[in-house]
Amino acid sequence: MAKDVDLTEEYLGYIAELGGDSQGRADARDYMDHSTATYAGKVVNTSYIPKLFDLRTREVMRQAAETMHGILCKVVEHYRADAGYRALFDMDERLEALMMLPSGYAQPIPFARYDAFVNEDTGEVRFCEFNTDGSSGMNENREATNSLSGCEPLRRFSERHMVRDCSRRLFEGWVEEFLRIYRGSDYAARLRRVAEQAAAGDARALSQPADKAAGVDAAERPHVAVVDYLENSVVTELAIYARLFEDAGCAFSVYDIRDLRFDGQRLSCPKAHLGHEGLPVDAIWRRSVASDVLAHWDESRAYLDAVRAGAVCLIGPFATNVAHDKQIFALLRHPATQELLTPAERDFVERTVPFTAVLSDDLPNFGDIVANPARWIVKPTDMYGSLDVFAGPDYARDPAAWEAVVRSHVRERVEKPYLVQEFVTPWKSPAVALRGEPGDATAPVELYNNLSGLYVIDGRFSGVFSRLGPEPIILGSHGGLTAASLWVDDVQ
Repeated sequence: MAKDVDLTEEYLGYIAELGGDSQGRADARDYMDHSTATYAGKVVNTSYIPKLFDLRTREVMRQAAETMHGILCKVVEHYRADAGYRALFDMDERLEALMMLPSGYAQPIPFARYDAFVNEDTGEVRFCEFNTDGSSGMNENREATNSLSGCEPLRRFSERHMVRDCSRRLFEGWVEEFLRIYRGSDYAARLRRVAEQAAAGDARALSQPADKAAGVDAAERPHVAVVDYLENSVVTELAIYARLFEDAGCAFSVYDIRDLRFDGQRLSCPKAHLGHEGLPVDAIWRRSVASDVLAHWDESRAYLDAVRAGAVCLIGPFATNVAHDKQIFALLRHPATQELLTPAERDFVERTVPFTAVLSDDLPNFGDIVANPARWIVKPTDMYGSLDVFAGPDYARDPAAWEAVVRSHVRERVEKPYLVQEFVTPWKSPAVALRGEPGDATAPVELYNNLSGLYVIDGRFSGVFSRLGPEPIILGSHGGLTAASLWVDDVQ
């Protein structure tokens, strides 16, 4: 069986046969320039070389993603059940109260993206972030793949291999799972009961929160909304889901949380960024990150009051923040967490979770953290987009600046704790950067650091978001690229 590196070498051979394929590069970039893959108002930059994953790597990713998902579900459920365990987490009291609200369905983490460094040679996996709130990137992956669909290297490669992308599972598959979860929820069951009572002539049913003439219909085909602080949201991605939910017979809308209205029974919005104005909301796909909710607390009262009242089905409960908050990396090795796990799960945590601790000047290894920047990374517990992340390797030539970073972010000097984590050297793979510049046509093949976002939908591994970068922090603002993610010779 060919390994990923062999598949990539074969692909590079086709590009070489075409003299670098300047026309194919131009076509791929032109596709991206007219695509929906934008972030912060800019077109996403991509690699002309896709990530080609063989069956072995796919299985490594599947096992890692699903095992970690099972562990995090145990942690979420124990957090909600045990006050002593909750006390180990440094959570805002307002957020903790939201995290304790019942979801009305069984799956603790309906949708997640677990970011990991995957060594495609050894099969080693090391996690760096768990995204349960606001998980995104699905459309970048889809459009990066589409940009290569008409290119000659991929055509030649596909003549010798069965090639499949993972986009359907991330789009149509998520819509199917979302509706399955919703239809089995306590909220939908209540809609059915009220509709049945109304049909039987029970006047009391009309005073219930679900007093719709089409209550049974709403239980099957809800009005689905994404509500977020839209300046922080990838709205172009949501437009793709709008079509899919509507194809499934559901109304779909995108609202800014600050525009919502709650009358004590139903949540609605008079101003739609996308979709329907004034139509009562049945189900919310939560993309709003907990830290943003806290930052806009007073402006979010209608949203929060509706969630507290159970007047809407929130898919992606606030309890998932237990896994999303990066302090989980330190707490996974805490004895109270270890007691929840099987021996195999404890071994898995030891192998896949880098050493992590709240950054404090009384750590036993504090001297090593200061003296060896190449070994460490400092990050906040609950942010996203790599905000305020400091990678030690970036400071290799300026140890004084690194020491200043470390000492200024110790627990004793900041309002919210920062973590120090063992730095993991990423796997590198070939990339050809397409940035919409004249140099795209002759851009060389370079080795870029890899970060794999492992999507899990309702507990099942569902695809990969492949990001590449020339720097230790793998992000678009640090010169990063998105690469198409393709399964090769995968018969599943």
